[in-house]
Amino acid sequence: MSKIAGEEPQPEAELGSRPRHPPRPEDELIRARQRERARIMAWLLGGLVLLLFLITLVKVGGGK
Repeated sequence: MSKIAGEEPQPEAELGSRPRHPPRPEDELIRARQRERARIMAWLLGGLVLLLFLITLVKVGGGK
């Protein structure tokens, strides 16, 4: 970045940043759907981990 006398330094833009605009109602709806989908995926992943843990316990314990 070149320096010019009397010029105020401009803040560097972050990579991938977009200009900010006020959120639209559709944006909030999309974010709410994304959060709900993420919550469902987290529960499913947790359930899978629990299932695999229980299967491992049964196999190691011999199922007695």
